[in-house]
Amino acid sequence: MKTLLFSLFMTSMAWGQVSQVSIKNFNFNYQAPQGDGTAESFSYQQKIVDTQKVHAEKIGDDFKFIFEGVENQELTFKDAPDLMKSAQQIKLSAFNLSFATSVSLSAASAVFNSPDKHIDLQNMNLACNRISTFPEVMDQVINGCIQKMSLKTAALRTDGESGFDQALMKAIDETHDEILGGVSIKNLSLKVTGGKFELSAEVKAQVSGTATATGTIKYEAPVKKLTIKVSEIKFGFLDLTSKVFDELKKQESTTFKVSKPYVYITIK
Repeated sequence: MKTLLFSLFMTSMAWGQVSQVSIKNFNFNYQAPQGDGTAESFSYQQKIVDTQKVHAEKIGDDFKFIFEGVENQELTFKDAPDLMKSAQQIKLSAFNLSFATSVSLSAASAVFNSPDKHIDLQNMNLACNRISTFPEVMDQVINGCIQKMSLKTAALRTDGESGFDQALMKAIDETHDEILGGVSIKNLSLKVTGGKFELSAEVKAQVSGTATATGTIKYEAPVKKLTIKVSEIKFGFLDLTSKVFDELKKQESTTFKVSKPYVYITIK
């Protein structure tokens, strides 16, 4: 889930390379390195263009989007999030984004396929504050989301060998196969208020039940580091905090460090 959440943040911030963006009813099918779709409307910097055909092309770590309609426009995502860069296939249905004084993002469905990860989201909604007093867009969004954020999805299915979801499933059942066995999550809810987070989700795999987690989040803008303190992770009545941390420890990298009860993420 850490991969998913930060990709959503980074996708919002990528659109935020201009200060205001709005996309309505975007339907998109991408097969690397290019894709096509349509958007009911697309606006940036308060310029609105209706009924757009959209063409996307991956160039290095960037994505170039060409919007064709009454008035053609071109927008480039610089240094796109990993979820997009590594994707062999992306399918979006009824995707909506508003990036202005606050951030909201929704989709009827969103599918990302890459060589080592599969993510399938259904009825997803994300809403965050945006704090304009920070000079960089990334800092505005992350600090805003830490102040107030709501993420909900009716269904989430992932396959792959990394992420909080896989660490949780390994903690629940050591025989869980993170590659062959898909994790099905329903009614996921993540709320953050004033730096405190609450997560709940219905988990279905080899063992089923309700998972919950609580803790705090802090962001140091000068060094681009998130510190997540996890107070408790439970599955039903079972306390799985230590077991999940043992699994997360195996996922450490140069930008992802684990030292119970803390998780440190450096955003590049």
